[in-house]
Amino acid sequence: MLPAGDFVRYGPNSLLVNTAKGLHDIYSHGKNFKKAQRYGAMVHRAPNTLTVIDKNKHGKKRRIISQGFSDAALKTHEPVILKQVQQLKTQLSLDDAGRQVPSGLWTLPKNMARLGDYFTFDVMCNIIFDIPWSTLRDPTYRFVPDVIEKSNVRVGTLAQAPELTIFRLDKLLFPEAIRARDKFITFIDKVLGEGIKAAGTSGKGVFATLTNAKDPETQQPLRMRELGGESATLIVAGTDTTSTALAACFFYLSHNRSAYDRAATEVRGVFRSPGDIKMGPSMHQCTFLRACIDESMRMSPSAASSLWREAEEQGATVDGEYIPAGVDVGTCIYSIHHNPEYYPQPFSFRPERWINDEAHKVKGDVALARSAFNPFSIGPRSCIGKGLAYVELQLTLAHIFWHFDFRLALGEQGLVGEGKEGAEFGRHRADEFQLEDHLTAAKHGPYIEFRSRA
Repeated sequence: MLPAGDFVRYGPNSLLVNTAKGLHDIYSHGKNFKKAQRYGAMVHRAPNTLTVIDKNKHGKKRRIISQGFSDAALKTHEPVILKQVQQLKTQLSLDDAGRQVPSGLWTLPKNMARLGDYFTFDVMCNIIFDIPWSTLRDPTYRFVPDVIEKSNVRVGTLAQAPELTIFRLDKLLFPEAIRARDKFITFIDKVLGEGIKAAGTSGKGVFATLTNAKDPETQQPLRMRELGGESATLIVAGTDTTSTALAACFFYLSHNRSAYDRAATEVRGVFRSPGDIKMGPSMHQCTFLRACIDESMRMSPSAASSLWREAEEQGATVDGEYIPAGVDVGTCIYSIHHNPEYYPQPFSFRPERWINDEAHKVKGDVALARSAFNPFSIGPRSCIGKGLAYVELQLTLAHIFWHFDFRLALGEQGLVGEGKEGAEFGRHRADEFQLEDHLTAAKHGPYIEFRSRA
């Protein structure tokens, strides 16, 4: 007998598997699965690394794009990130009139969903195109994160119900999302022009790397149309997912005082000055900070639903069950992240579950928790920017803990992002950061107050 809930028929020809063994059988390297045909409904202009179905074509694209996110590349990206972190810290210390709030006084509440969007958008534009935009300071391009979120309402629906493209029903159902997509495409066309200029002058940025990069095996470069599609995907993924993870960290740390105190003490003890806060051995000592990041992404993953795969010819075996060829299979990230078999007390924020720590009497199996953890997916289709996201999150939170105390806003604003008692199931937990899944996540809040440390 199968445990109830491990295998669930989600829809016609669609099966969800909620086990770690199933997760690895579906997504790991060398498995007899490919991206499901439903990703074809998401293609616009040209397939990219997210939507391309053919494994060989995907491998070619990924080998080229990964050159912009290698360990060596991350070292060159770190100063760019730190510059944007400084911009964020400046915004967190200002009042609504743009004046510096004196040290020791609390700021008015800051919407960390929006500030996180602007911050991560700035990081991605600077890293990809070497364009020194700052939506944190200048509102000119603040519409972009908003249109990304609106456009993703349609894209996320098509990922689950691609049949809506028949007779172009999606145009009737999602007119606002399509208008948002068109506005985003206009922006991408503009930024590509800027990126081409920057690549020709500074030669910096991922885009410049990609224009000169070739597939190590075929020696073929990406075409300009492909570069546009990949750049758009990187901006969307790099903005939405990291900003959601950052907002989730602020939500859970502000709702869990003991975790907040331990993370703050750790950061302020490891780093003697803000100039010391960089990636390296000292950052690796901040094990509890990293645990808070992982636990926030477990509780409220930026991409929460299933990333569908289709069983190829001859079928495949998933956790002991045969899957016929042509069947779509996947693991819902939110579901497995809350499976009590891997995460005891799955709806409780417990960063300690990620640390083998006798001193704090931590109970739990870290290896078991890791086996089901996949906020960036796993295998050959995993997020190519995973390393960059961790660098952003660790640097940002470490700098903020060093420079500020922070707390949840008082009154009604402090409730934004929480579930509500009596709401529908899944929306009823006040201590769970509420997200709306549209391929990536839409979020609101939390509202956080900051106080500069002397």
